[in-house]
Amino acid sequence: MASLGGSVPFFRSFAPRLSREFFTCRQCLTQSPSYAAKPAAFRRQFGAFSFTPNTNNVNSAAAYARAKKAFPSTWKRSASGSAAASAIETGTPKSGSRFPDLSHKSVAYWLLGSAASVFGIVVFGGLTRLTESGLSITEWRPVTGSLPPMNADDWESEFAKYRDSPEFQLLNPHMTLSEFKSIYYMEWIHRLWGRFVGLSFVLPAVYFVARKKVSKPIALRLAGIAGLIGFQGFLGWWMVKSGLKDDLFAPGSHPRVSQYRLTAHLGAAFVCYVAMLWNGLAILRSHRLLADPEAGTKLLDSLRDPKLKVFRRSVAGLALLVFTTVISGALVAGLDAGLIYNEFPFMGNGLAPPKSELFDQRYSRLEDRSDLWWRNMLENPSLVQLDHRILAMTTFSSIMGLWAYSKTPAMKRLLPPAARKGVHGVVAFAFMQVGLGISTLLYLVPTPLASAHQAGSMFLLTWVLVLGSRIWHPSRTAKLLQMAAKARGQALSNAAAHGPRRV
Repeated sequence: MASLGGSVPFFRSFAPRLSREFFTCRQCLTQSPSYAAKPAAFRRQFGAFSFTPNTNNVNSAAAYARAKKAFPSTWKRSASGSAAASAIETGTPKSGSRFPDLSHKSVAYWLLGSAASVFGIVVFGGLTRLTESGLSITEWRPVTGSLPPMNADDWESEFAKYRDSPEFQLLNPHMTLSEFKSIYYMEWIHRLWGRFVGLSFVLPAVYFVARKKVSKPIALRLAGIAGLIGFQGFLGWWMVKSGLKDDLFAPGSHPRVSQYRLTAHLGAAFVCYVAMLWNGLAILRSHRLLADPEAGTKLLDSLRDPKLKVFRRSVAGLALLVFTTVISGALVAGLDAGLIYNEFPFMGNGLAPPKSELFDQRYSRLEDRSDLWWRNMLENPSLVQLDHRILAMTTFSSIMGLWAYSKTPAMKRLLPPAARKGVHGVVAFAFMQVGLGISTLLYLVPTPLASAHQAGSMFLLTWVLVLGSRIWHPSRTAKLLQMAAKARGQALSNAAAHGPRRV
């Protein structure tokens, strides 16, 4: 009993310290002169107890230290002294709020996994177009189309529908059933992958929101991405439909989907990919910053330097420039413009074709020729390829200029080490992408090189976004850091006020 009696003060130190008002009735407490001076949270709770350790009863500093070491989680909760800090650390919502301040890490990993799935389907969609498999399925059946033909009669039915399409009649009149099956499976896998992307995003999104694992801004963004995925499915069929009717392209021309619809379909896929990737990176970065509020606050303060504003805007402009170059590449693919002028840097006898070829009046549809310039920019293969070359070289030059700017003494001093590494990554992918683009052109657009070129554009855009996430100043995370720093300051003050005493 003597040993047990000596340990009583040890365990008593973890007992909550209840305020005197806790034992006072509501009517008496509200009539107290000091009640009006209490904080609003105190008046709502009427003196809720605080879990600050009563260290005055501990016999020695050693016993106090042993308690802190033996019960680390208990000490962490009791030392926080702030409900806001606890909400930030655990990811649970604050009192009165349906959403937490910070999304859970699992949400970030799921978003990055979804982005990887979109990356894969974009590359596979390019292969589907390069192998001319996209028009093999002539109907849009979101539910029943999930299964391929299961018997010989089903295959004959699908093949009969394809034989009625312009592509079969003009390009593949001698195609056999076995050859049709190969292109059918390519398009079927592409559509099935699209359904998987939708389900693997919408269902987990509903789960994370229901379990309160996402912040309110992220929840709204998830709803927007889910809507964009559904719209992307519609764009895909709208694109395929353009290649199934004779009246949607000039008589006798190569049956293909509309370059406008192809560009819209690819552009929406890139926007969906960017949204998933950026938000996943943002959540992980917030967790890293909040893991050490002092270091995180110091890093964000350094990013507030006005000299970095130019660098940040340059990275944002570079991301927009890469995206614009990708969109122009979709026009090149839709018009098969890569099959002409297969040389670099020249296009015929000079760096550009003659003006009469670039602005051909045959592409104009109005009597006053007011649509001459933009029709040629979007429908003339020669000008479309020239525009893509100009944008590609502008993007490459901008990247090299950003790299040179990062080497200035001011940027060397201000840029975090991770950002400097990010610049090197962008430069490396830029060289790779330019090499793939020139090789694809010189070798008359072989499928492996063309597919690698499309994947390279996504890699380049990905690394530009990674660089942007490393230098961006998230204002919402900065506020959470201030809350966490204030909470830790209060915890240190409480620990100092109730520190261990020797008896």
